[in-house]
Amino acid sequence: MPVNAMKRYLALFLTLCLILCSCAPGGSNGSASDKNSHSNTSFQEYTDALFRESVSSDALSLNYSLAHPENYGISKTAGGFPPLSVSETAQVSSEYENALAKLESFDRSSLSESEKILYDNLKHTLEMNQKGEDFFLFSRPFSPVTGLQAQLPVLLAEYTFDCREDIENYFTLLRSIPSYFESVLVFYDHQEKAGLLPCRSTMSHILEQCQTFLSDKGWKLLLTSFRSRIEACDFIDQEEMLRYRKENKSLIKKEFVHAYENLAAGLNSRLDSCPENGALCSYQNGEQYYRYLFADESGSSRGPEEYLKLLKAQLKKSKETLLAYAKKDASLFANLNLSPGKGLTPEQQLEHLTTAIKDDFPEIKEVGYKVSYVDPSLEDYLSPAFYLTPPLDAYDENAIYINGSDRFAGTDLFTTLAHEGYPGHLYQNVYDRSQNHPLLSYALNFNGYTEGWATYAEIYSYKYLGYKKEEIGILRNNMIVSLCLYGICDIGIHLLGWSADDVYAFLLQNGSYDRETSDSLYENIIDEPGSYLKYTIGYMEFARLKKTAKSHQGDSFSEKEFHRYVLSAGPSAFSVLEDHLTDQ
Repeated sequence: MPVNAMKRYLALFLTLCLILCSCAPGGSNGSASDKNSHSNTSFQEYTDALFRESVSSDALSLNYSLAHPENYGISKTAGGFPPLSVSETAQVSSEYENALAKLESFDRSSLSESEKILYDNLKHTLEMNQKGEDFFLFSRPFSPVTGLQAQLPVLLAEYTFDCREDIENYFTLLRSIPSYFESVLVFYDHQEKAGLLPCRSTMSHILEQCQTFLSDKGWKLLLTSFRSRIEACDFIDQEEMLRYRKENKSLIKKEFVHAYENLAAGLNSRLDSCPENGALCSYQNGEQYYRYLFADESGSSRGPEEYLKLLKAQLKKSKETLLAYAKKDASLFANLNLSPGKGLTPEQQLEHLTTAIKDDFPEIKEVGYKVSYVDPSLEDYLSPAFYLTPPLDAYDENAIYINGSDRFAGTDLFTTLAHEGYPGHLYQNVYDRSQNHPLLSYALNFNGYTEGWATYAEIYSYKYLGYKKEEIGILRNNMIVSLCLYGICDIGIHLLGWSADDVYAFLLQNGSYDRETSDSLYENIIDEPGSYLKYTIGYMEFARLKKTAKSHQGDSFSEKEFHRYVLSAGPSAFSVLEDHLTDQ
Protein backbone atom coordinates (compact mmCIF):
# COMPACT_ATOMS: atom_id res chain seq x y z
CA MET A 1 0.00 0.00 0.00
CA PRO A 2 2.55 2.59 0.92
CA VAL A 3 4.30 2.19 -2.38
CA ASN A 4 1.10 3.18 -4.12
CA ALA A 5 1.18 6.39 -2.14
CA MET A 6 4.72 7.00 -3.29
CA LYS A 7 3.76 6.34 -6.88
CA ARG A 8 0.95 8.88 -6.63
CA TYR A 9 3.54 11.28 -5.25
CA LEU A 10 5.75 10.46 -8.23
CA ALA A 11 3.02 11.12 -10.80
CA LEU A 12 3.81 14.81 -11.20
CA PHE A 13 7.54 14.19 -11.47
CA LEU A 14 7.05 11.47 -14.06
CA THR A 15 4.94 13.90 -16.08
CA LEU A 16 7.73 16.47 -15.89
CA CYS A 17 10.18 13.87 -17.21
CA LEU A 18 7.85 12.99 -20.06
CA ILE A 19 7.50 16.63 -21.01
CA LEU A 20 11.23 17.24 -20.90
CA CYS A 21 11.81 14.24 -23.14
CA SER A 22 9.00 15.20 -25.49
CA CYS A 23 10.57 18.63 -25.97
CA ALA A 24 14.04 17.24 -26.71
CA PRO A 25 15.43 18.29 -30.08
CA GLY A 26 15.48 15.73 -32.85
CA GLY A 27 16.35 15.50 -36.53
CA SER A 28 13.67 16.28 -39.09
CA ASN A 29 15.31 14.77 -42.17
CA GLY A 30 15.06 11.27 -43.56
CA SER A 31 12.35 8.98 -44.84
CA ALA A 32 9.40 7.74 -42.79
CA SER A 33 10.91 4.25 -42.59
CA ASP A 34 14.20 5.70 -41.33
CA LYS A 35 12.29 7.62 -38.67
CA ASN A 36 10.37 4.52 -37.61
CA SER A 37 13.55 2.47 -37.36
CA HIS A 38 15.21 5.14 -35.25
CA SER A 39 12.03 5.54 -33.22
CA ASN A 40 11.78 1.86 -32.33
CA THR A 41 15.43 1.41 -31.44
CA SER A 42 15.17 4.41 -29.14
CA PHE A 43 11.89 3.41 -27.44
CA GLN A 44 13.77 1.47 -24.76
CA GLU A 45 16.24 4.31 -24.30
CA TYR A 46 13.38 6.77 -24.01
CA THR A 47 11.39 4.78 -21.45
CA ASP A 48 14.50 3.76 -19.50
CA ALA A 49 15.40 7.45 -19.18
CA LEU A 50 11.92 8.16 -17.83
CA PHE A 51 12.35 5.36 -15.32
CA ARG A 52 15.69 6.70 -14.10
CA GLU A 53 14.31 10.19 -13.68
CA SER A 54 11.13 9.07 -11.93
CA VAL A 55 12.69 6.76 -9.33
CA SER A 56 15.40 9.28 -8.41
CA SER A 57 13.01 12.19 -7.84
CA ASP A 58 13.56 12.01 -4.07
CA ALA A 59 15.42 9.83 -1.58
CA LEU A 60 12.35 7.89 -0.43
CA SER A 61 11.38 6.93 -3.99
CA LEU A 62 14.96 5.92 -4.81
CA ASN A 63 15.38 3.80 -1.67
CA TYR A 64 12.14 1.89 -2.24
CA SER A 65 12.72 1.50 -5.99
CA LEU A 66 16.33 0.36 -6.26
CA ALA A 67 18.85 -1.15 -3.87
CA HIS A 68 21.75 -0.47 -6.26
CA PRO A 69 20.91 2.59 -8.36
CA GLU A 70 24.47 2.77 -9.62
CA ASN A 71 23.77 -0.34 -11.72
CA TYR A 72 21.14 1.68 -13.60
CA GLY A 73 23.28 4.74 -14.19
CA ILE A 74 21.67 6.60 -11.28
CA SER A 75 23.53 8.54 -8.61
CA LYS A 76 23.21 7.21 -5.06
CA THR A 77 22.67 10.75 -3.79
CA ALA A 78 19.08 11.99 -3.82
CA GLY A 79 17.18 14.94 -2.39
CA GLY A 80 14.24 15.39 -0.05
CA PHE A 81 10.58 15.99 -0.79
CA PRO A 82 10.14 18.97 -3.12
CA PRO A 83 7.42 21.33 -1.81
CA LEU A 84 3.99 21.03 -3.40
CA SER A 85 3.54 23.91 -5.86
CA VAL A 86 0.25 24.91 -7.45
CA SER A 87 1.95 27.29 -9.88
CA GLU A 88 4.45 24.71 -11.15
CA THR A 89 1.68 22.15 -11.63
CA ALA A 90 -0.36 24.66 -13.62
CA GLN A 91 2.61 25.18 -15.95
CA VAL A 92 3.12 21.44 -16.41
CA SER A 93 -0.50 20.61 -17.14
CA SER A 94 -0.51 22.34 -20.52
CA GLU A 95 2.24 20.03 -21.85
CA TYR A 96 0.49 16.64 -21.78
CA GLU A 97 -0.38 16.94 -25.44
CA ASN A 98 3.32 17.29 -26.31
CA ALA A 99 4.15 14.26 -24.20
CA LEU A 100 1.50 12.18 -25.99
CA ALA A 101 2.79 13.35 -29.36
CA LYS A 102 6.29 12.21 -28.42
CA LEU A 103 5.00 8.78 -27.40
CA GLU A 104 2.98 8.41 -30.59
CA SER A 105 6.05 9.17 -32.70
CA PHE A 106 7.20 5.61 -32.00
CA ASP A 107 6.02 2.83 -34.32
CA ARG A 108 4.00 0.65 -31.96
CA SER A 109 3.51 -2.15 -34.49
CA SER A 110 7.21 -3.08 -34.47
CA LEU A 111 7.61 -3.11 -30.69
CA SER A 112 7.87 -6.34 -28.71
CA GLU A 113 4.75 -7.57 -26.85
CA SER A 114 5.96 -6.26 -23.48
CA GLU A 115 6.87 -2.92 -25.08
CA LYS A 116 3.42 -2.68 -26.65
CA ILE A 117 1.83 -3.19 -23.23
CA LEU A 118 4.10 -0.48 -21.79
CA TYR A 119 3.26 1.81 -24.72
CA ASP A 120 -0.48 1.33 -24.15
CA ASN A 121 -0.21 1.75 -20.39
CA LEU A 122 1.92 4.86 -20.70
CA LYS A 123 -0.55 6.33 -23.18
CA HIS A 124 -3.40 5.48 -20.81
CA THR A 125 -1.54 7.15 -17.93
CA LEU A 126 -0.87 10.33 -19.90
CA GLU A 127 -4.44 10.53 -21.14
CA MET A 128 -5.77 10.08 -17.60
CA ASN A 129 -3.42 12.80 -16.34
CA GLN A 130 -4.61 15.03 -19.16
CA LYS A 131 -8.23 14.45 -18.15
CA GLY A 132 -7.30 15.20 -14.55
CA GLU A 133 -5.81 18.62 -15.34
CA ASP A 134 -8.90 20.45 -14.15
CA PHE A 135 -9.11 18.53 -10.89
CA PHE A 136 -5.72 19.21 -9.32
CA LEU A 137 -7.26 21.22 -6.46
CA PHE A 138 -9.39 18.19 -5.55
CA SER A 139 -6.18 16.34 -4.60
CA ARG A 140 -5.77 15.00 -1.07
CA PRO A 141 -2.05 14.94 -0.18
CA PHE A 142 -3.11 14.11 3.39
CA SER A 143 -5.92 11.75 4.34
CA PRO A 144 -6.58 9.54 7.37
CA VAL A 145 -5.40 6.23 5.86
CA THR A 146 -3.59 6.70 2.53
CA GLY A 147 -2.17 10.20 3.11
CA LEU A 148 1.57 10.69 3.25
CA GLN A 149 1.41 11.86 6.87
CA ALA A 150 -0.18 8.53 7.85
CA GLN A 151 2.22 6.30 5.98
CA LEU A 152 5.45 8.25 6.44
CA PRO A 153 6.44 6.79 9.86
CA VAL A 154 6.31 3.21 8.54
CA LEU A 155 8.03 4.14 5.29
CA LEU A 156 10.87 5.81 7.18
CA ALA A 157 11.11 2.91 9.66
CA GLU A 158 11.60 0.48 6.75
CA TYR A 159 14.07 2.69 4.87
CA THR A 160 17.17 0.57 4.17
CA PHE A 161 20.80 1.52 4.72
CA ASP A 162 23.14 -0.20 2.28
CA CYS A 163 25.78 2.55 2.09
CA ARG A 164 26.69 5.92 3.59
CA GLU A 165 24.76 7.73 0.85
CA ASP A 166 21.58 6.00 2.03
CA ILE A 167 22.06 7.39 5.53
CA GLU A 168 22.81 10.90 4.29
CA ASN A 169 19.80 10.73 1.93
CA TYR A 170 17.64 9.69 4.88
CA PHE A 171 18.74 12.75 6.83
CA THR A 172 18.02 14.93 3.81
CA LEU A 173 14.48 13.51 3.76
CA LEU A 174 13.96 14.32 7.43
CA ARG A 175 15.14 17.89 6.89
CA SER A 176 12.70 18.35 3.97
CA ILE A 177 9.56 17.20 5.80
CA PRO A 178 8.77 20.53 7.54
CA SER A 179 8.81 22.49 4.27
CA TYR A 180 6.77 19.82 2.49
CA PHE A 181 4.12 19.78 5.22
CA GLU A 182 4.05 23.58 5.14
CA SER A 183 3.54 23.52 1.37
CA VAL A 184 0.50 21.27 1.85
CA LEU A 185 -0.96 23.79 4.31
CA VAL A 186 -0.47 26.47 1.63
CA PHE A 187 -2.18 24.10 -0.82
CA TYR A 188 -5.14 23.98 1.60
CA ASP A 189 -5.31 27.78 1.33
CA HIS A 190 -5.70 27.43 -2.44
CA GLN A 191 -8.38 24.80 -1.88
CA GLU A 192 -10.21 27.11 0.55
CA LYS A 193 -10.32 29.90 -2.05
CA ALA A 194 -11.76 27.42 -4.56
CA GLY A 195 -14.24 26.00 -2.05
CA LEU A 196 -12.57 22.57 -2.22
CA LEU A 197 -11.23 21.95 1.29
CA PRO A 198 -11.86 18.46 2.69
CA CYS A 199 -14.91 18.39 4.94
CA ARG A 200 -14.68 19.12 8.66
CA SER A 201 -14.91 15.49 9.79
CA THR A 202 -12.09 14.40 7.45
CA MET A 203 -9.85 17.27 8.52
CA SER A 204 -10.65 16.43 12.15
CA HIS A 205 -9.66 12.79 11.61
CA ILE A 206 -6.28 13.85 10.15
CA LEU A 207 -5.79 16.27 13.04
CA GLU A 208 -6.68 13.60 15.63
CA GLN A 209 -4.24 11.24 13.99
CA CYS A 210 -1.40 13.76 14.24
CA GLN A 211 -2.28 14.58 17.84
CA THR A 212 -2.39 10.90 18.83
CA PHE A 213 0.91 10.25 17.07
CA LEU A 214 2.51 13.10 19.01
CA SER A 215 0.91 12.41 22.41
CA ASP A 216 1.75 8.69 22.21
CA LYS A 217 5.26 9.59 21.08
CA GLY A 218 4.88 7.37 18.03
CA TRP A 219 7.94 9.11 16.62
CA LYS A 220 10.08 7.01 19.01
CA LEU A 221 9.61 4.22 16.46
CA LEU A 222 12.04 6.17 14.26
CA LEU A 223 14.64 6.16 17.03
CA THR A 224 14.48 2.45 17.80
CA SER A 225 14.22 1.37 14.17
CA PHE A 226 17.12 3.64 13.19
CA ARG A 227 19.26 2.17 15.94
CA SER A 228 18.63 -1.42 14.83
CA ARG A 229 19.29 -0.58 11.18
CA ILE A 230 22.42 1.47 11.82
CA GLU A 231 23.91 -1.20 14.11
CA ALA A 232 23.56 -3.69 11.26
CA CYS A 233 25.67 -1.53 8.92
CA ASP A 234 29.08 -3.16 8.48
CA PHE A 235 30.44 -0.28 6.40
CA ILE A 236 30.73 2.19 9.32
CA ASP A 237 32.76 2.07 12.52
CA GLN A 238 31.56 2.54 16.11
CA GLU A 239 32.34 6.25 16.17
CA GLU A 240 30.37 6.89 12.97
CA MET A 241 27.45 4.85 14.26
CA LEU A 242 27.20 6.93 17.43
CA ARG A 243 27.46 10.14 15.43
CA TYR A 244 24.69 9.03 13.07
CA ARG A 245 22.44 8.04 15.99
CA LYS A 246 22.96 11.42 17.60
CA GLU A 247 22.14 13.24 14.37
CA ASN A 248 19.04 11.13 13.80
CA LYS A 249 17.77 11.84 17.31
CA SER A 250 18.29 15.54 16.78
CA LEU A 251 16.52 15.56 13.39
CA ILE A 252 13.57 13.51 14.66
CA LYS A 253 12.98 15.83 17.61
CA LYS A 254 13.75 19.13 15.90
CA GLU A 255 12.51 18.55 12.35
CA PHE A 256 10.16 15.56 12.22
CA VAL A 257 8.23 16.15 15.46
CA HIS A 258 8.16 19.88 14.80
CA ALA A 259 6.70 19.24 11.34
CA TYR A 260 3.82 17.21 12.81
CA GLU A 261 3.24 19.85 15.52
CA ASN A 262 3.03 22.60 12.91
CA LEU A 263 0.80 20.45 10.74
CA ALA A 264 -1.58 19.82 13.63
CA ALA A 265 -1.72 23.55 14.39
CA GLY A 266 -2.33 24.35 10.72
CA LEU A 267 -5.10 21.78 10.43
CA ASN A 268 -6.76 23.04 13.59
CA SER A 269 -6.73 26.64 12.36
CA ARG A 270 -8.49 25.62 9.14
CA LEU A 271 -11.27 23.51 10.67
CA ASP A 272 -13.80 26.33 10.72
CA SER A 273 -13.29 26.89 6.99
CA CYS A 274 -14.10 23.27 6.09
CA PRO A 275 -17.53 22.37 4.69
CA GLU A 276 -19.78 19.99 6.59
CA ASN A 277 -20.63 17.80 3.60
CA GLY A 278 -17.73 15.77 2.23
CA ALA A 279 -19.54 13.99 -0.64
CA LEU A 280 -17.69 14.90 -3.83
CA CYS A 281 -20.90 15.71 -5.67
CA SER A 282 -21.56 18.51 -3.14
CA TYR A 283 -18.55 20.44 -4.49
CA GLN A 284 -18.58 22.49 -7.68
CA ASN A 285 -17.53 20.12 -10.51
CA GLY A 286 -17.36 17.35 -7.93
CA GLU A 287 -19.51 14.98 -9.95
CA GLN A 288 -17.14 15.31 -12.93
CA TYR A 289 -14.18 14.76 -10.61
CA TYR A 290 -15.72 11.59 -9.20
CA ARG A 291 -16.12 10.19 -12.73
CA TYR A 292 -12.43 10.85 -13.29
CA LEU A 293 -11.51 9.37 -9.91
CA PHE A 294 -13.65 6.30 -10.59
CA ALA A 295 -11.74 5.60 -13.82
CA ASP A 296 -8.36 6.34 -12.25
CA GLU A 297 -8.83 4.24 -9.11
CA SER A 298 -10.57 1.28 -10.77
CA GLY A 299 -8.62 1.12 -14.02
CA SER A 300 -11.89 0.23 -15.76
CA SER A 301 -13.24 1.86 -18.90
CA ARG A 302 -16.79 1.43 -17.59
CA GLY A 303 -18.34 4.40 -15.84
CA PRO A 304 -19.96 4.57 -12.38
CA GLU A 305 -23.54 4.36 -13.66
CA GLU A 306 -22.81 1.19 -15.63
CA TYR A 307 -20.99 -0.31 -12.67
CA LEU A 308 -23.78 0.63 -10.29
CA LYS A 309 -26.07 -1.63 -12.34
CA LEU A 310 -23.45 -4.39 -12.48
CA LEU A 311 -22.83 -4.23 -8.74
CA LYS A 312 -26.53 -4.35 -7.95
CA ALA A 313 -26.91 -7.36 -10.26
CA GLN A 314 -23.94 -9.15 -8.66
CA LEU A 315 -25.24 -8.31 -5.18
CA LYS A 316 -28.62 -9.83 -6.03
CA LYS A 317 -26.98 -12.93 -7.53
CA SER A 318 -24.68 -13.56 -4.55
CA LYS A 319 -27.48 -13.03 -2.03
CA GLU A 320 -29.67 -15.50 -3.92
CA THR A 321 -26.79 -17.99 -3.95
CA LEU A 322 -26.39 -17.66 -0.18
CA LEU A 323 -30.13 -18.12 0.30
CA ALA A 324 -30.05 -21.26 -1.84
CA TYR A 325 -27.27 -22.70 0.33
CA ALA A 326 -29.28 -21.91 3.47
CA LYS A 327 -32.40 -23.59 2.10
CA LYS A 328 -30.41 -26.64 1.05
CA ASP A 329 -28.60 -27.12 4.37
CA ALA A 330 -28.57 -24.42 7.06
CA SER A 331 -25.97 -26.37 9.04
CA LEU A 332 -23.38 -25.40 6.39
CA PHE A 333 -23.17 -21.97 8.04
CA ALA A 334 -22.43 -23.38 11.49
CA ASN A 335 -18.66 -23.79 11.31
CA LEU A 336 -17.75 -20.85 9.11
CA ASN A 337 -16.60 -18.64 11.97
CA LEU A 338 -13.99 -21.12 13.11
CA SER A 339 -10.55 -19.75 12.27
CA PRO A 340 -8.59 -22.37 10.29
CA GLY A 341 -5.34 -20.69 11.23
CA LYS A 342 -5.93 -20.76 14.97
CA GLY A 343 -2.74 -21.77 16.76
CA LEU A 344 -0.56 -21.04 13.71
CA THR A 345 1.79 -18.08 13.52
CA PRO A 346 1.44 -15.71 10.55
CA GLU A 347 4.64 -17.20 9.13
CA GLN A 348 3.21 -20.73 9.39
CA GLN A 349 0.02 -19.64 7.67
CA LEU A 350 2.02 -18.07 4.83
CA GLU A 351 4.10 -21.24 4.54
CA HIS A 352 0.90 -23.28 4.19
CA LEU A 353 -0.33 -20.94 1.44
CA THR A 354 2.91 -21.13 -0.55
CA THR A 355 2.43 -24.88 -0.83
CA ALA A 356 -1.34 -24.98 -1.22
CA ILE A 357 -1.49 -22.66 -4.26
CA LYS A 358 0.98 -24.58 -6.45
CA ASP A 359 -1.65 -26.45 -8.47
CA ASP A 360 -3.58 -23.29 -9.33
CA PHE A 361 -0.91 -20.60 -9.76
CA PRO A 362 2.38 -20.49 -11.71
CA GLU A 363 5.44 -21.28 -9.68
CA ILE A 364 7.66 -18.42 -8.53
CA LYS A 365 11.13 -18.32 -7.01
CA GLU A 366 11.39 -18.77 -3.28
CA VAL A 367 11.85 -15.46 -1.45
CA GLY A 368 12.18 -14.34 2.14
CA TYR A 369 9.63 -12.33 4.07
CA LYS A 370 9.10 -10.98 7.56
CA VAL A 371 5.81 -10.27 9.28
CA SER A 372 5.71 -7.33 11.68
CA TYR A 373 3.01 -5.63 13.70
CA VAL A 374 2.13 -1.96 13.27
CA ASP A 375 3.34 0.29 16.07
CA PRO A 376 0.45 0.85 18.53
CA SER A 377 0.56 4.62 17.94
CA LEU A 378 -0.37 4.04 14.29
CA GLU A 379 -3.01 1.31 14.71
CA ASP A 380 -6.09 3.53 14.63
CA TYR A 381 -5.27 5.00 11.23
CA LEU A 382 -3.73 2.23 9.15
CA SER A 383 -5.27 -0.66 7.22
CA PRO A 384 -5.77 -4.15 8.73
CA ALA A 385 -2.56 -5.19 6.97
CA PHE A 386 -0.30 -4.07 4.16
CA TYR A 387 2.60 -5.26 2.04
CA LEU A 388 5.66 -3.10 1.44
CA THR A 389 6.96 -3.55 -2.09
CA PRO A 390 10.75 -4.15 -2.04
CA PRO A 391 13.24 -2.55 -4.46
CA LEU A 392 13.12 -3.77 -8.05
CA ASP A 393 16.59 -5.26 -7.86
CA ALA A 394 16.26 -6.75 -4.37
CA TYR A 395 12.89 -8.47 -4.18
CA ASP A 396 14.21 -11.48 -2.27
CA GLU A 397 13.24 -9.87 1.04
CA ASN A 398 9.65 -8.78 1.60
CA ALA A 399 7.74 -7.18 4.47
CA ILE A 400 4.11 -7.58 5.57
CA TYR A 401 2.63 -5.49 8.37
CA ILE A 402 -0.35 -6.59 10.47
CA ASN A 403 -2.48 -4.11 12.38
CA GLY A 404 -3.24 -5.48 15.84
CA SER A 405 -5.97 -2.92 16.55
CA ASP A 406 -9.15 -4.16 18.24
CA ARG A 407 -11.00 -2.68 15.25
CA PHE A 408 -9.85 -5.67 13.20
CA ALA A 409 -10.30 -8.34 15.88
CA GLY A 410 -12.87 -10.15 13.72
CA THR A 411 -10.71 -10.11 10.59
CA ASP A 412 -9.67 -13.54 9.33
CA LEU A 413 -5.87 -13.37 9.41
CA PHE A 414 -5.55 -16.34 7.05
CA THR A 415 -7.35 -14.65 4.16
CA THR A 416 -5.71 -11.32 5.03
CA LEU A 417 -2.32 -12.99 4.59
CA ALA A 418 -3.56 -14.46 1.30
CA HIS A 419 -4.37 -10.90 0.19
CA GLU A 420 -1.03 -9.43 1.28
CA GLY A 421 1.14 -12.51 0.73
CA TYR A 422 0.33 -15.67 -1.28
CA PRO A 423 -1.21 -15.58 -3.85
CA GLY A 424 -1.85 -11.83 -3.39
CA HIS A 425 0.49 -8.84 -3.38
CA LEU A 426 3.76 -10.54 -2.45
CA TYR A 427 3.23 -13.38 -4.92
CA GLN A 428 2.11 -11.04 -7.73
CA ASN A 429 5.04 -8.71 -7.14
CA VAL A 430 7.64 -11.50 -7.18
CA TYR A 431 6.12 -12.98 -10.34
CA ASP A 432 6.08 -9.56 -12.00
CA ARG A 433 9.69 -8.77 -11.09
CA SER A 434 10.85 -12.08 -12.56
CA GLN A 435 9.37 -11.20 -15.96
CA ASN A 436 11.98 -8.53 -16.75
CA HIS A 437 9.47 -6.10 -18.21
CA PRO A 438 10.71 -2.74 -19.55
CA LEU A 439 11.90 -0.72 -16.56
CA LEU A 440 9.27 2.00 -16.80
CA SER A 441 6.55 -0.64 -16.37
CA TYR A 442 7.57 -0.86 -12.72
CA ALA A 443 7.11 2.89 -12.14
CA LEU A 444 3.55 3.15 -13.46
CA ASN A 445 0.67 2.76 -11.05
CA PHE A 446 -2.52 0.75 -11.63
CA ASN A 447 -4.38 0.42 -8.34
CA GLY A 448 -7.32 -1.43 -9.88
CA TYR A 449 -5.04 -4.22 -11.09
CA THR A 450 -2.88 -4.60 -7.96
CA GLU A 451 -5.69 -4.39 -5.39
CA GLY A 452 -8.13 -6.18 -7.68
CA TRP A 453 -5.69 -9.08 -8.01
CA ALA A 454 -5.09 -9.23 -4.25
CA THR A 455 -8.85 -9.23 -3.61
CA TYR A 456 -9.35 -11.95 -6.24
CA ALA A 457 -6.56 -13.93 -4.53
CA GLU A 458 -8.16 -13.46 -1.11
CA ILE A 459 -11.52 -14.76 -2.35
CA TYR A 460 -9.82 -17.62 -4.16
CA SER A 461 -7.89 -18.59 -1.01
CA TYR A 462 -11.00 -19.92 0.76
CA LYS A 463 -10.27 -23.03 -1.26
CA TYR A 464 -7.19 -23.64 0.90
CA LEU A 465 -8.87 -23.46 4.31
CA GLY A 466 -10.08 -27.06 4.48
CA TYR A 467 -13.76 -26.26 3.98
CA LYS A 468 -16.29 -28.26 1.95
CA LYS A 469 -17.17 -27.07 -1.56
CA GLU A 470 -20.49 -25.62 -0.40
CA GLU A 471 -18.83 -23.83 2.52
CA ILE A 472 -16.27 -22.31 0.15
CA GLY A 473 -19.15 -21.06 -1.98
CA ILE A 474 -20.77 -19.45 1.05
CA LEU A 475 -17.58 -17.71 2.16
CA ARG A 476 -16.77 -16.43 -1.32
CA ASN A 477 -20.26 -15.09 -1.98
CA ASN A 478 -20.41 -13.51 1.45
CA MET A 479 -17.25 -11.55 0.70
CA ILE A 480 -18.54 -10.59 -2.74
CA VAL A 481 -21.70 -9.23 -1.09
CA SER A 482 -19.54 -7.04 1.16
CA LEU A 483 -17.50 -5.79 -1.80
CA CYS A 484 -20.66 -4.91 -3.71
CA LEU A 485 -22.10 -3.05 -0.72
CA TYR A 486 -18.90 -1.01 -0.35
CA GLY A 487 -18.76 -0.19 -4.06
CA ILE A 488 -22.43 0.79 -4.24
CA CYS A 489 -22.07 3.01 -1.14
CA ASP A 490 -19.02 4.73 -2.65
CA ILE A 491 -20.97 5.57 -5.80
CA GLY A 492 -24.07 6.42 -3.79
CA ILE A 493 -22.27 8.89 -1.53
CA HIS A 494 -19.96 10.63 -3.96
CA LEU A 495 -22.04 10.58 -7.16
CA LEU A 496 -25.64 10.46 -5.89
CA GLY A 497 -25.18 12.42 -2.67
CA TRP A 498 -26.30 9.76 -0.17
CA SER A 499 -26.37 10.89 3.44
CA ALA A 500 -25.40 8.77 6.45
CA ASP A 501 -29.10 7.95 6.85
CA ASP A 502 -29.29 6.81 3.21
CA VAL A 503 -26.31 4.49 3.70
CA TYR A 504 -27.86 3.00 6.84
CA ALA A 505 -31.19 2.44 5.07
CA PHE A 506 -29.43 0.75 2.15
CA LEU A 507 -27.40 -1.54 4.41
CA LEU A 508 -30.50 -2.54 6.37
CA GLN A 509 -32.13 -3.59 3.10
CA ASN A 510 -29.22 -5.95 2.51
CA GLY A 511 -28.45 -7.45 5.91
CA SER A 512 -28.24 -6.88 9.63
CA TYR A 513 -26.08 -3.82 10.32
CA ASP A 514 -25.97 -1.60 13.39
CA ARG A 515 -25.85 2.17 13.14
CA GLU A 516 -22.29 2.40 14.42
CA THR A 517 -21.00 0.10 11.66
CA SER A 518 -22.96 2.02 9.04
CA ASP A 519 -21.71 5.42 10.20
CA SER A 520 -18.13 4.13 10.30
CA LEU A 521 -18.42 2.98 6.68
CA TYR A 522 -19.92 6.34 5.69
CA GLU A 523 -17.06 8.25 7.34
CA ASN A 524 -14.43 5.99 5.76
CA ILE A 525 -15.86 6.62 2.29
CA ILE A 526 -16.07 10.37 2.94
CA ASP A 527 -12.46 10.41 4.22
CA GLU A 528 -11.06 8.37 1.31
CA PRO A 529 -13.16 8.97 -1.83
CA GLY A 530 -12.92 6.07 -4.25
CA SER A 531 -10.77 3.98 -1.90
CA TYR A 532 -13.03 0.91 -2.12
CA LEU A 533 -13.20 1.04 -5.92
CA LYS A 534 -9.80 -0.50 -6.55
CA TYR A 535 -10.82 -3.53 -4.50
CA THR A 536 -14.41 -3.95 -5.63
CA ILE A 537 -14.16 -2.89 -9.28
CA GLY A 538 -10.69 -4.41 -9.60
CA TYR A 539 -12.03 -7.77 -8.45
CA MET A 540 -15.07 -7.48 -10.74
CA GLU A 541 -12.82 -6.81 -13.73
CA PHE A 542 -10.69 -9.87 -13.03
CA ALA A 543 -13.85 -11.97 -12.63
CA ARG A 544 -15.14 -10.62 -15.95
CA LEU A 545 -11.85 -11.40 -17.72
CA LYS A 546 -11.97 -14.93 -16.31
CA LYS A 547 -15.54 -15.41 -17.50
CA THR A 548 -14.54 -14.22 -20.98
CA ALA A 549 -11.57 -16.60 -21.06
CA LYS A 550 -13.76 -19.53 -20.00
CA SER A 551 -16.29 -18.68 -22.70
CA HIS A 552 -13.64 -18.55 -25.42
CA GLN A 553 -11.63 -21.58 -24.32
CA GLY A 554 -14.41 -23.90 -23.22
CA ASP A 555 -13.18 -27.26 -21.90
CA SER A 556 -9.56 -26.30 -22.51
CA PHE A 557 -9.74 -23.47 -19.96
CA SER A 558 -7.13 -23.74 -17.22
CA GLU A 559 -7.18 -21.74 -13.99
CA LYS A 560 -3.40 -21.88 -13.82
CA GLU A 561 -2.94 -20.67 -17.39
CA PHE A 562 -5.45 -17.85 -16.88
CA HIS A 563 -3.50 -16.72 -13.84
CA ARG A 564 -0.27 -16.97 -15.83
CA TYR A 565 -1.75 -14.75 -18.54
CA VAL A 566 -2.98 -11.90 -16.30
CA LEU A 567 0.22 -12.02 -14.23
CA SER A 568 2.54 -12.07 -17.24
CA ALA A 569 1.07 -8.85 -18.60
CA GLY A 570 1.87 -7.07 -15.34
CA PRO A 571 -0.11 -4.26 -13.68
CA SER A 572 -2.14 -2.56 -16.40
CA ALA A 573 -5.30 -0.72 -17.20
CA PHE A 574 -8.02 -3.33 -17.71
CA SER A 575 -8.68 -2.16 -21.27
CA VAL A 576 -5.02 -2.86 -22.06
CA LEU A 577 -5.19 -6.22 -20.30
CA GLU A 578 -8.29 -7.20 -22.26
CA ASP A 579 -6.70 -6.23 -25.58
CA HIS A 580 -3.66 -8.29 -24.64
CA LEU A 581 -5.91 -11.27 -23.91
CA THR A 582 -7.67 -10.87 -27.26
CA ASP A 583 -4.32 -10.91 -29.06
CA GLN A 584 -3.25 -14.20 -27.45
